[in-house]
Amino acid sequence: MLNPNKKTLLPKALLSFLFFLFSFHLLFFCSAEVSSHPIKTHIKIRVATRNDPPFSIRGMDGEWEGIAADLWKRIAADLNIPYEFIEMPGDQQALVRSLLDKKVDVVVTGMGINIELLKKLAFSYPFLSSGLGVAYRSSPISSLQAVFRFMLNPEFATVVCGMTFLTLIAGFFVWIFERKKNPHFGGSFIHGIGNAFWWAAVTMTTIGYGDKVPKTVGGRTVAMIWMFVGVVLLSFFTAWITAGVALEKVSLDIVKAKDLSQIRIAAVKNSMGSSYLRKRQIRAILFDTLNGALEALKEKKVDAVLSELEQLRYVIQKEFGGELEVSEKTFLRIDYAFAFRPGEEILQLVDTWMVSHLNELKIYENHERY
Repeated sequence: MLNPNKKTLLPKALLSFLFFLFSFHLLFFCSAEVSSHPIKTHIKIRVATRNDPPFSIRGMDGEWEGIAADLWKRIAADLNIPYEFIEMPGDQQALVRSLLDKKVDVVVTGMGINIELLKKLAFSYPFLSSGLGVAYRSSPISSLQAVFRFMLNPEFATVVCGMTFLTLIAGFFVWIFERKKNPHFGGSFIHGIGNAFWWAAVTMTTIGYGDKVPKTVGGRTVAMIWMFVGVVLLSFFTAWITAGVALEKVSLDIVKAKDLSQIRIAAVKNSMGSSYLRKRQIRAILFDTLNGALEALKEKKVDAVLSELEQLRYVIQKEFGGELEVSEKTFLRIDYAFAFRPGEEILQLVDTWMVSHLNELKIYENHERY
């Protein structure tokens, strides 16, 4: 006698077998779609780039290389994507407009992801995470060396001479009023004027020995005015020396976020560095190019330069080796990625490749070649 349950086992087994075949076919079809991209192979992808070391650099042979350019060439080769590089102006806004106007299909350069760009563009998985860094002059000096270097500065001599001149003027007017009525300032010209200068000096420094004091109305009026002026001059002089010695000693120790407002910080116009400083209401000295800002740093016209860490390292290594250094501290994280128009099929294809090659992407964080 047959088991009645066998009547239901056969249909279930058949359904399971058919479901297995369908799943296997679907998996095979999707794998084929990833390995042979759905983009028409006879149409070249227009890749916008610019001269943006170390991300994209035109070599002597006319070929593009760099962190971003090399990675794109690797991805395109693996996915059999035909493409052509199109050089664009250095302005990032021009790159964005060209992409949105469909003049190009992807932007391959040092473009960092930010909130404003995310409203317009779609970005791939980041191929490099870095940030804003600070460049400063090499060979930090000791406090004693900083004091001597500051005192040898011509500006220091000018200020000291100016304060000495004002002291002589105050002493002269006191001597005019007191020379005939006060024995402290009387006698010969050398004796009287010498004592008046001495009185003006000790009064300005707030020492005030009291050994010589004016007695006439005119002399005391000059003395009162000079007391207030002397306090202001001494306060200014002390603060100026302190700031001057600190600037002579600018090094990694004071290159911190809280100190950027206290030094002469430079940045490139319309860059992430200038935007960072502007949002924090930190006054910056702006330059047209990074090379110009670093040259000003070398010549001590500024105390530090805030810019993208990778660009600082590249330019300093190429042109300012041994003279400038880059802080390891980052002030703002920057994730670099390829930019696409929203909804592009190639974006999903590139992301799939990058996620499956995460370990290889770590190589680009070291990029010692650039």
